[in-house]
Amino acid sequence: MKLSVCPHDIVKQMKTWLEFATYLQRALNLPVTLEPVTDFAIFYRESLPHAELAFLNPMDAWKMTNERSFRPLFRTELYDEVVFITSPDNAEATLEDYEGQVVAAVDSQFATYLGLYVLQERGIRVAGMAWQPSWLQVIRAIMKGEVQYGFLYQDFYASLSALSRDQVHVIHESHTRYTTHIMLLHPEREAWLEPVRHVLASMHEDRDGAAILETLRLKRWVPIEDLGPIEPIVTLPVPSSS
Repeated sequence: MKLSVCPHDIVKQMKTWLEFATYLQRALNLPVTLEPVTDFAIFYRESLPHAELAFLNPMDAWKMTNERSFRPLFRTELYDEVVFITSPDNAEATLEDYEGQVVAAVDSQFATYLGLYVLQERGIRVAGMAWQPSWLQVIRAIMKGEVQYGFLYQDFYASLSALSRDQVHVIHESHTRYTTHIMLLHPEREAWLEPVRHVLASMHEDRDGAAILETLRLKRWVPIEDLGPIEPIVTLPVPSSS
């Protein structure tokens, strides 16, 4: 079994995800290989196309479900949310100030679409996007004065040092609880479906499994049937780049 894990998660917990692969191998009694990839471009080019079991962010999970018929198996209890930021000298800003502004964000990421969705629900329309190669670059774009407003993936923001957080002002943090990262299975691996479901569903009840989940901050695996609830978010039209 070829396991692929979202680079954002691998870069933070590489050792534990390798332990997770070993745990699956023992529990399923079949070889499980995980090649840790921390670069998204390499991940999309060399790892994900060969995945048989994959733990992915919501956008990638949506694409794999709709483009390659992967089956969603489990979500976690660690929800994907968005942080709305500006510069520290703009501390009086509100979400309404995003109206007509160019916003710094990372393309094709759920937090970006969620940010736009939250604004849309309030009737706020941005003028365009200033695409950045990483969430860190979103912060740097604001620090340099290239843009006034940006979106950050909440999990990335939570990982920042106090010094880095001081470089921006948080206007709002979402608490939508729409979705989490998702574990999916290749459509041609139906023979593994029930064994994988059983192992992951009971993983939090096993001492070694629970220890791995605790380190990953996942607590337990929660069954999920489809990704339909996030369709209005991930299919949202994105304003053109500036």
